[in-house]
Amino acid sequence: MKFYIIAFLIFASFGVDIDKNTFSNYKEVKMQHLHIEWLLNLRSKIIDGSAEYTFKVTTAELKEVHLDIYQMEIKYAYYPNVGKVLDWHVESDPKQSLVQGDKLIIKLGQSYKYGDIFQLRIKYQIGEAARALSFMSIEQTDDKKAPYLFSQCEANNCRSMIPLQDTPSIKFTYSATVLTQDSQINVFMSGLPVKNNKFALMEQYNMNGIAKIFQFELNIKIPAYLIAIVAGTVQEKATSQRTSVISEAKNIDIYQKELEDLDKYVKYLEDYIGEYKWGFYKIVILPASFPFGGMENPLLTFANPSIIVGDKSGVSVAIHEIAHSWFGNTVTCNNWSNMWINEGFCVFLERKGLLQLFGEIDYVYVNSQVGTKEMNALIKEFNSSTDPVIKSYASLHPITEDHNADDSFSTIPYERGYQLLFYLESVISEIKFQQLLKDWLRQNEYQSADENDFYNFMIVWIKSNFTIEQFLAIKQQIDTVYTKWIYDTGSPPVKLGFINDASTQATDLAEDWLSSRPGEQPQGFEIFNQFKSNQKQLFLSYMQEKYTNLNTITMKQLDLSYNLSDNKDAELLFRWYTLSIQTKYATTNTNLNKIRTFVGKIGRMKMINPIYKALDKNTAQTWYDENKNFYHPLAKQSIENIIKSKSQYVNVELL
Repeated sequence: MKFYIIAFLIFASFGVDIDKNTFSNYKEVKMQHLHIEWLLNLRSKIIDGSAEYTFKVTTAELKEVHLDIYQMEIKYAYYPNVGKVLDWHVESDPKQSLVQGDKLIIKLGQSYKYGDIFQLRIKYQIGEAARALSFMSIEQTDDKKAPYLFSQCEANNCRSMIPLQDTPSIKFTYSATVLTQDSQINVFMSGLPVKNNKFALMEQYNMNGIAKIFQFELNIKIPAYLIAIVAGTVQEKATSQRTSVISEAKNIDIYQKELEDLDKYVKYLEDYIGEYKWGFYKIVILPASFPFGGMENPLLTFANPSIIVGDKSGVSVAIHEIAHSWFGNTVTCNNWSNMWINEGFCVFLERKGLLQLFGEIDYVYVNSQVGTKEMNALIKEFNSSTDPVIKSYASLHPITEDHNADDSFSTIPYERGYQLLFYLESVISEIKFQQLLKDWLRQNEYQSADENDFYNFMIVWIKSNFTIEQFLAIKQQIDTVYTKWIYDTGSPPVKLGFINDASTQATDLAEDWLSSRPGEQPQGFEIFNQFKSNQKQLFLSYMQEKYTNLNTITMKQLDLSYNLSDNKDAELLFRWYTLSIQTKYATTNTNLNKIRTFVGKIGRMKMINPIYKALDKNTAQTWYDENKNFYHPLAKQSIENIIKSKSQYVNVELL
């Protein structure tokens, strides 16, 4: 009987949407706990690492463990209790080695049965080839005192830091010991700090060369991509009893002031979705080379300094990352083709929080309109490709097999996913949909899921909470669009405009400029200065849509009227700079040199990629060569792909 139960469980598991971006045998054996030990040598840009794993067998018989690795040196693998060294080898596909990495195969030397739990250790070394890590020299830091290190593991880049099952389908608890050789270096990780050397060292060290030892643990299960580290002359300042800001000393007081309402933002979201269960909330303002606006590492959100504007207009990024504490970190997509399970839900919750921040739904809808315009532009761009993989990026279920999952990341899972949930809310009702989301979180807490899991849950929930007549009518409305919304690459099956007075003000002003005589300011042009940041973003996004109708004379008048080329808000700057290139306004006599400086001072891909896309190939290559040592490995990869896709046409004005 036991055999049939095991066989049934194994068979049933194959019906699940599997992760095609991992080489691990995660369906046969699952990580339960990971303990890592790192000796940091930041000056040499080398980390000596050891990892101890607790595995549980989920197949009838197990003789090997397969783990994901990327460009690392494996020293040896062994059983910790008996010291027995295990045979291992790396299985490498030349076409995949630099794309997704390699498979580390460890021979266990014996057979394990279903339900068995065992431990093993791996000793390894990593360096600059680890694409999750950014090693920064002293000269690249703000404080100019010591080297700096930070990580970015999403999507499947943790395999370049640690050999593991690098898939969001596997969640585990983890702990860490980090040793530094420089007393100036402080370390923070996505876990709670542990004092009094709770964890014994796995390796032997010359303790005379060790300056500090840091230890951390996280007893809530997370996927590999949420492991994070920052090390440098960083310090922490509280903004409330449960929230704080971390950064280098130079600007920490500015950051603390800008983010003084962090606890209020957490409370906004708790009011809608339920208790924040992670305890503390900390946000690290990283160096400007960080490739994203934010990253939702639990207990250690990372953010780009571009969110610090001076007027708190960039805090929506912080609210978005806090929202991940529920959607993404608590309920997680089970593979990167289902990223919208993280991001679409997160944007939906973020905008519920923004409603409390803005006080008016109109301003929330402005954000939705800005996102919709960016989504529509990408749908058009992806669908113009003849490559079915790239075309699939316009859907909520992109093809990621045999590709780096990072390639499929865009605004699509955020905005297309948000729009689907917004539509579902309109069908189910706002109050009931709020309860549905709370129940979804409760049932799937600390689990991984896909679009079928959500659909099945939703249908059962609706059936239990409505009359049979209401259920059938609602289900019909959902079934008409749900699959199309996820799998089709065209526009969503229901057009959501989010039209409101605040957005109409912005688009009407844009139309007035487009229809005005060259060199003349339209009547009432000064209203732009009264707009919120998101209204200004919408104004510029609208202009970008119709850039072919703009001439350089009107562009110059826009610049003079609103001082756009010298704006301090990076959300506005990158849109204006991209528009300047598209309209050929950008020359050495206008703002070209400012744009060149901008892409050398910020590494946030959202802001520099559109500029590199707008540049001709030679200029893009020249600017990239000037700044590639500043960019994070993920940004380098993205820009290199942009440049490769360009034609050889040279715009002489930009050289």
